[in-house]
Amino acid sequence: MHKKRKLLEQIGDGHLPYLSSKDDTFYDLNMSFLKEEPYFGMGKMAVSWHHDENLVEQSTVAVYNYSYQESSNDVNGEDEDPTRWHVGLKIAWDIETPGLLMPLSSGDCYLMLDDLNKTHQHCVIAGCQPRFSSTHRVAESSTGTLQYIKSQCNSALQNLHMNPDTGAADLKNLEPNVLGQTEEIHNEVEFEWLRQFWFQGKRYNKCTTFWKEAMTELEIHWKQMETMTSLVLKAIENENLTVDEKCNILKNILPPLVERQDLRHDWRERCRSKLAKMLPPDQVPCFYPYWNDDNKTMPLPFDLHNIISALQKTLEENELKL
Repeated sequence: MHKKRKLLEQIGDGHLPYLSSKDDTFYDLNMSFLKEEPYFGMGKMAVSWHHDENLVEQSTVAVYNYSYQESSNDVNGEDEDPTRWHVGLKIAWDIETPGLLMPLSSGDCYLMLDDLNKTHQHCVIAGCQPRFSSTHRVAESSTGTLQYIKSQCNSALQNLHMNPDTGAADLKNLEPNVLGQTEEIHNEVEFEWLRQFWFQGKRYNKCTTFWKEAMTELEIHWKQMETMTSLVLKAIENENLTVDEKCNILKNILPPLVERQDLRHDWRERCRSKLAKMLPPDQVPCFYPYWNDDNKTMPLPFDLHNIISALQKTLEENELKL
């Protein structure tokens, strides 16, 4: 029992409201930051409403539930017991049709068959017992894997030439579609991988260094793409480009740059939220990557507002010349 308690404390899982005990020792793991389910009054959400993503179309999702200490009501099968964990189900993006709340007993396994995961959303309502669960999915592995994003990075970096003698960087070509795709991959690495990883805090370092090492490698590629963006901006200022060439380049790179600026703002607000600040120290989100304007190692400022405004003005002026 003591080993299990120690494990639960080390995990520090915010999904555990508290660890009840039959002896004199009480371990308070109550997480006050759990949000109330907002639509149907189901209770405190350990996991908010969502679809499982990046899965093979219409594949089954299976979830196994194990509660460490069942209450007497749970053993007697009383569904109304507020100490039990529950899974909620509702029609996707519909808050008018009543949702379902289904109790989970230790050892239960629930399955989402066919297109249920697509047409409906589910959530997990926290109970009072410590809970372990395992989710089993058929992943869509053509995207969303480490191998995939490394391949994306390699594809983008094919357009970067590094002079072996001077270390100077240059772009191999200025094809608008290629430049636009590179900026999209740039965003994918930053927001789907780097920021997602650091938002989880530092608790995973206790378990493995694998993902930290993988993110370090991706960050190197991401910095190279920051350099590539700066090279595109310099190329636009080059008078050797025709007006039409400048317009085509700007039309391809501006949308991902605007998206980058907006998402950086969104992630900063997310990391500064009251809920984030209430987490245990090793779970507090890290707003990373981030750098100040005086950081000479970065080719571009973190805040792209002025750059985007200047590019939009350049596009408008050049379109008038066509």
